[in-house]
Amino acid sequence: MGCGNVCTLGQHEGLFFIDNDDFHVYRRDDPYDEEPETRLQRDLDYGELTGDDWYFDEIGTEEEQDDIESCFKQSFMSMFPSFRECQNDQWLKGNSGHFTRRAILENSLFYICIEDNQWSVAVELVQKEEPWDLPWMQALQSRFRDKYMDGMKKCLLDRLPSIGTYTGAWTSGILRREDLQ
Repeated sequence: MGCGNVCTLGQHEGLFFIDNDDFHVYRRDDPYDEEPETRLQRDLDYGELTGDDWYFDEIGTEEEQDDIESCFKQSFMSMFPSFRECQNDQWLKGNSGHFTRRAILENSLFYICIEDNQWSVAVELVQKEEPWDLPWMQALQSRFRDKYMDGMKKCLLDRLPSIGTYTGAWTSGILRREDLQ
């Protein structure tokens, strides 16, 4: 598990959250069913989640999360051609000081990272740092930050019914697909 209340600290950074309800998959326990029924966590009520008929499907959940990530990357890279997929497994330090951010996309100014947040997954726009701390890079980052954040929001909401927003320490908000139209 990751740390709770993931946030970004850079002046030109930001993030959105994908709630576990939107990618955790459960399957019905029916030994006679060749193709077991599956549902997302958001489609099950409390009784179904705590009963004996539905079980957490780890493989289905991983596939759903991979599909969300793949759709996001394709859509975002077509919107912003300067971004490319990160090669290999590239991990960055999160706010805890540990390597908790998995970089999935990058350009010369930013990384887009995925980070576990216990109740959700954070999709973060993280600034790259200029090795000599020259001001030109931050000036460009400030210019593109809002454009990239709007693109992230659109790409995520193309695939998901809603996403979470960071509004302050221990607080968040919700954006729904219909709110953008």
